[in-house]
Amino acid sequence: MRGLLARDVIAMGKNRAFLLVALALCVFYTVSDMYVTGVLLMPMLLATVCGNMIRNDLSAPIRRMLFSMPFSREQYVAEKYLVSIVPSCLLAFVLQALSAVIHRQSVAQSAMVVACATLLTVLTVSIEIPVNIIFRDRAQIARVCILAIVFTLVVLAVSLDMGADGLLATIVSTPSWALYGIGAALGAAVLVVSAIVSRHALRSAQL
Repeated sequence: MRGLLARDVIAMGKNRAFLLVALALCVFYTVSDMYVTGVLLMPMLLATVCGNMIRNDLSAPIRRMLFSMPFSREQYVAEKYLVSIVPSCLLAFVLQALSAVIHRQSVAQSAMVVACATLLTVLTVSIEIPVNIIFRDRAQIARVCILAIVFTLVVLAVSLDMGADGLLATIVSTPSWALYGIGAALGAAVLVVSAIVSRHALRSAQL
């Protein structure tokens, strides 16, 4: 598994154009009034790029080389989720820490922003990895369709539940510990289902 991790880190390090653009965006978001947007968006972008690297592994020559190495499908899937989620969450923490110092945010607000960024990152990875394994060359189309459906459902849920007793009012009035618990449970459930789907997809494709 260490070999897989080192290989992905080296591959990401070679993507200098993306890293330079990402660094410039991080600096821009941190010093601007859109710092919360940056903390939420940049980890999702990094997670998407990391998860998308799995497509290179599914080409025939690399696939034969990879799966001749002494690791299981479970270890391969676990490494892909770790390399996509952990650096992205660390990036969210660092960006929010810098934003909190520059814009004088409270600890409670910072914690909520990092928690939201972590949840969004986990959801992004949970969609990205199985979509890349299952759809491969059609992953971009499938990703857009899935995100469009999710976005539509969210918009419908919010628009149909506005008002004093609606969804937004309920979320705002909910204690922070309950929101953290719900977010953690939701993220863990989606991540587990996603990992199971990814593992089954690798086995079905005889990888």
